[in-house]
Amino acid sequence: MEEMIQDETRSLIQIFEDCCDRPIYMHTAFDVSVLNGLWAMMAGERFDIEDVRLKKLLQIVNDAFRLVDMSGGLINQMPYLRHIAPNACGYNKIMDVLTRMWQFLEETISEHRKTMSYMQQPRDLIDAFLQKMEYTNDTSFTDDQLMSLCLDLFMAGSETTSNSLGFSMLLMVLYPEVQRRVQDELDREVGRNRLPSLNDKPRLKYTEAVLMEIQRRTNIAPLGIAHRAVRDTNLGGYSVPEGTIVLTNLYSIHMNEKIWKKPLDFQPERFLDDKNELVVDEKYFMPFGIGKRRCLGETLGKANIFLFFTAVLHNFTLDRVDDDNLSLEGFDGVTIAPKPFRVKLTPRC
Repeated sequence: MEEMIQDETRSLIQIFEDCCDRPIYMHTAFDVSVLNGLWAMMAGERFDIEDVRLKKLLQIVNDAFRLVDMSGGLINQMPYLRHIAPNACGYNKIMDVLTRMWQFLEETISEHRKTMSYMQQPRDLIDAFLQKMEYTNDTSFTDDQLMSLCLDLFMAGSETTSNSLGFSMLLMVLYPEVQRRVQDELDREVGRNRLPSLNDKPRLKYTEAVLMEIQRRTNIAPLGIAHRAVRDTNLGGYSVPEGTIVLTNLYSIHMNEKIWKKPLDFQPERFLDDKNELVVDEKYFMPFGIGKRRCLGETLGKANIFLFFTAVLHNFTLDRVDDDNLSLEGFDGVTIAPKPFRVKLTPRC
């Protein structure tokens, strides 16, 4: 996994080096690289940056996450509206996005069936799943499950990570003193002759604190993921019937003034003690959720964010473009996405 991500970071650094003579838009700068890393693990291939299929995929993902919020919007509150006013309630748009994604994944899975060998090591996740379908009687391994698995990993993994990285670049421009401290730590602990790796992570205490504060402050998934109560229960004195859809307001925890002093301020030092050691209370810091049902992509997401973030700051200094009005206010949807912004990249010696 780390090797795949680092391949993408090196490719992205090269692209950025070619753009240093002009301001570039950074709110979507990581979309292709993050998507490529996921697709390599799922389908065993990566896209060329000009690939028509890639642009089609990015458009589908962006459309899907901006159509509704995590509550499902109006169509989820009153499902019968899809029969009465399918256009007005957004049902037709949702089905259009899902149909386009299903078709894309079906083509990919079909191609795997034609080219894979059931007797050899799987090339990727799709191969591994198809082999399991062939050699097990487990009824949970079905075509529908494979499609759902790919859809979940692909949609959730690409959008959340890309948005996190976009906001991280915005915050480094807004807080240049934090950017310099991260770069100083990288120079000291990693050196200038190589890119940071996950092995460096335990020594990069300030950098880790910065990444945690970015996740706390930006709240990419403010309501987490919708869950369903599997039985009647009682929570905090409230009755929750079986089948109830449950949304966890992570934003309210991360922005609670009783827990975080001046929560709107960007202060990485919140996560460091007097000895410069990381301090994290998971009761109040949960960008990936909490408990058994926390985000299944947490390990991959953290690796992506750490490796891309450190690679960019290790190689470039980010400066604001004078006529840009920068703001942390993002676009609403299932996740929060940064609004368009540009930066000037200067290679570091």
